[in-house]
Amino acid sequence: MDLDLDGRPRRDAGPEDGGAQVVVDAGVRDGGAEVDAGVMIDERTRYTWVQKNIFTQVCAAYCHRGASAPKGLQLDANLAYQRTVGRPSVEVPELLLIKPGEPTNSYLYLKVISSDPRRVGERMPLDEPPYLPPEKIEALRAWIARGAPRD
Repeated sequence: MDLDLDGRPRRDAGPEDGGAQVVVDAGVRDGGAEVDAGVMIDERTRYTWVQKNIFTQVCAAYCHRGASAPKGLQLDANLAYQRTVGRPSVEVPELLLIKPGEPTNSYLYLKVISSDPRRVGERMPLDEPPYLPPEKIEALRAWIARGAPRD
């Protein structure tokens, strides 16, 4: 079962994930909590958090920076958004690296989750475990599910 950032079953988990499908319109609900595309918005579901705590702290810190980045995938702060959102994967060109609104069809997300038959090569980050902790994977998933806005 997939859990959200607070360890509860994800609201958008389908029956195969053990959760009920819940769709929420974008806007404000539950006493003022902001939602977007069915995902509660907090700091961890914003691009700035994903960039700082995943792309910069993990990906670019070890491999994905500068001209020598593997597969040309530079995840430095000034390049990551334009190099990932809406751009095809080098390994699996029929999948976009980040397909806004569709984490399970976003190749970058598939590279960090435990398994997916469409993934080529190793799970990222390479030379692990531990891999990304569940809360960081969930933050990436939630940001992509929101449409991958540059916020």
